[in-house]
Amino acid sequence: MPDGPVACRGFQLRQSGEIRLAPGKPWLAFRAEQWFDAAGLDFRWTAHARIARILPVTVVDAFEGGHGLLSVRIAGIVPMVRAQGPEVDRGEVLRALAEMPWRPTGFSSSSNAPQPAWSAPSPETLRATFDDGAMRCYVDLEVDAEGRVISAGAPDRPRGLGKTFVATPWRGTFAEYKTYDGLRVPTRAEVAWLLPDGPFTYFRGIVSDFRAVR
Repeated sequence: MPDGPVACRGFQLRQSGEIRLAPGKPWLAFRAEQWFDAAGLDFRWTAHARIARILPVTVVDAFEGGHGLLSVRIAGIVPMVRAQGPEVDRGEVLRALAEMPWRPTGFSSSSNAPQPAWSAPSPETLRATFDDGAMRCYVDLEVDAEGRVISAGAPDRPRGLGKTFVATPWRGTFAEYKTYDGLRVPTRAEVAWLLPDGPFTYFRGIVSDFRAVR
């Protein structure tokens, strides 16, 4: 954080990378934009990819107005996946907490919007806990000696398996911090499910642009 308050409505980033749907499945290249609300936990990630290099798909992953959403559409029109409900809400809240390095005001916000409670389980760990009375969950963020968040994870993020969800350990890593508009943010990230037979990395992304939206 720079000295003094950061007056903005939110943050926006552009990103490219690879994502895959299951172990053994091919990596799919994507381009994405993401919006973060500066005051609360709301965000919207919109990505564009191609299946088999031919079929265009649009993916929306969001937490807005207290509810989560995962939507996949072919050519931006034909619905392929649409997931909502308590497990999706929980999963998107955990994503919002883990991506706090891209929402710098979240570490010091005094807004009336729902905010995480902060604690420090160890000298190298910040814990962000969300509790709105209906849902309680937390993410642990590992911080290095320079104050950079280098990883974030939760022990029980819902993972979709067919039509059901399984609480699964989950972790993301951040690297290559750069300064945009006085804000120091990571520009590389990887995310993995920590499965019994080993980590399954399903997301690798690079931030090409980041800005505060005034």
